[in-house]
Amino acid sequence: MEYLKCYEKCKIAFAFQVPSFWVSWESLYESCIADERFDVRLYWLNSSVGDKAQMESAENFLRDKGIPYEVFSYENILRFSPHYMIYQTPYDYGHRTPDMWTIRYKRLGIRIVYIPYGIEISDTKESRAKHFSLSVVSNAFLIFTLSEAMKNEYKKYCLNANAVRAVGLPRFDSLLKQYPFPEKLKVFIGDRKIILWKVHFPKFFLENGVKKQVTPDLKEYLKFIEYIAANQDIFFIFMPHPKFVDNTISEESRFEGLEILKALSQLSNVYIDRDDDYRRSLVHADGIIIDRSAVMVEAGVKGVPVLYMYHQDYKEPMTPSIQKLLDSYYQGTTAADMITFCNKIRENKDGQREQRLDAFRKCVPFCDGCCAERVKNELWKEAHKEAGLEMLKTIKTGARIVIFGTGNMGYVCMEAYQNKGTGKFEIVGFLDNDCKKQGNYVFGREITGIDKITYLDYDYIVIATDKYYRQVYNQLTIEHGIPKEKIISYDEFVIILLFG
Repeated sequence: MEYLKCYEKCKIAFAFQVPSFWVSWESLYESCIADERFDVRLYWLNSSVGDKAQMESAENFLRDKGIPYEVFSYENILRFSPHYMIYQTPYDYGHRTPDMWTIRYKRLGIRIVYIPYGIEISDTKESRAKHFSLSVVSNAFLIFTLSEAMKNEYKKYCLNANAVRAVGLPRFDSLLKQYPFPEKLKVFIGDRKIILWKVHFPKFFLENGVKKQVTPDLKEYLKFIEYIAANQDIFFIFMPHPKFVDNTISEESRFEGLEILKALSQLSNVYIDRDDDYRRSLVHADGIIIDRSAVMVEAGVKGVPVLYMYHQDYKEPMTPSIQKLLDSYYQGTTAADMITFCNKIRENKDGQREQRLDAFRKCVPFCDGCCAERVKNELWKEAHKEAGLEMLKTIKTGARIVIFGTGNMGYVCMEAYQNKGTGKFEIVGFLDNDCKKQGNYVFGREITGIDKITYLDYDYIVIATDKYYRQVYNQLTIEHGIPKEKIISYDEFVIILLFG
């Protein structure tokens, strides 16, 4: 795709998968639709993998909202020939089949855009990899984030940090609007104070090889329901994550989650909100109880008291600007902490209000309703620039290839090679930093450490990892002086094999 000529419209393809992530786009989509400089199409990715619980209602969501769409296909994208493709999640491997991967369309010259579906909140090693190293982020021509402070996090951890623009996130525009309750629910609530209780699914991290639970013990939530039942003068909106009782979580956690839902469904002062759009409940809340979620940042928009809940044995580290906002919230780990918070709401006590409002202004400097306009104008400006698209990688016939990584991605590479690459290229070995794997064989080839790389006769090295991509890339280029031209990412390798 060439750069935009002065007389052309800027063509944007929105690649849609997850209804609950629509809020990250909505104001931008509407702004582009209304702007005669842009030609906009929305494509529904109907062949999804991974977190299907979050994607099952996607087509119904588009129909219910009256949003025009086409089914995503290579042919439809070629026919439209967009300047930009905006993806909704950063997980090519985890959420999409290879025919939908970003690198395939980047190789056509289409400029990939990523607007985070959430906010880069967590500062664990695992989270940093998801925020800054996944293939969509690596392939993006433009990445948008909420502040200069968050842009600095990209500079620390992302090889593609030059693509980042700190102009605010469109998701904050819509939170300044009104979302009326249905009349029946409005009458039912009456003049009672509303507390929004938003929960994530049980979440764990590995820290130094030890499994740590981030979200609160669900037994504490079950205890809290006793308080809800005894205090009918407060109305609670319970909003579970779509995966709260998904079959991907442990049997024990799923059972406790089902117990919570069953108990709450029997209470007259509780409404269980399963809507893909959380904004209506958020903007009406007089107080918010929340565990780990990007919504804990958005919770600061309305200025109401917020209680952040976490597990009593582990407090998840957050990115610096988010941590400052979180520190301005009330904190809790137990049902007793939740009860204390609810009593503050009942009594109109909020000693941390000014600290919280100041922290929110610093954390989210672009909360003026104009984020979508800034993003749109950046898209328009950058579309007119001819430079910026890197040279496409190719693999010469007969090339000797080393695969760095023997986890899931390594197997994905080998599967593609066995299907399409035999006779074209030769896989001559595997590298892995895990000492326990070194000396073993996979697919009939020995796994060696990077210190043995000088003994290998190869043309290219494929980095077969998302999680450790930056670490491995730096090992190869900085520590061992391997030219970047000899390095290929796993997703590009797979796409070259499957589609040429």
